[in-house]
Amino acid sequence: MEWNTDAKELLDALLKPIPIFARPMARKGIEKKIIEVTEGEAVTQEDVVKGYIIASPGAMQDRAVKLLKAKNIDLTPYEELLSNSK
Repeated sequence: MEWNTDAKELLDALLKPIPIFARPMARKGIEKKIIEVTEGEAVTQEDVVKGYIIASPGAMQDRAVKLLKAKNIDLTPYEELLSNSK
């Protein structure tokens, strides 16, 4: 599966706050969810946001939302996904 540059950069930015020793495992789990939600042939930023939300366990989701908002991601299209994953 091909990743566009914006999607890869967003994932890297979202993983940055995770401690370095846990980052590879977190990346693997998040990438798995991203690939599950990807509908096209290439992973987009939208796919990264969806996968990141889904991969964020209940207690971690508030932190995930704050981080996405700090990256100026409009979460309006993902409100249903956010409410379903709590």
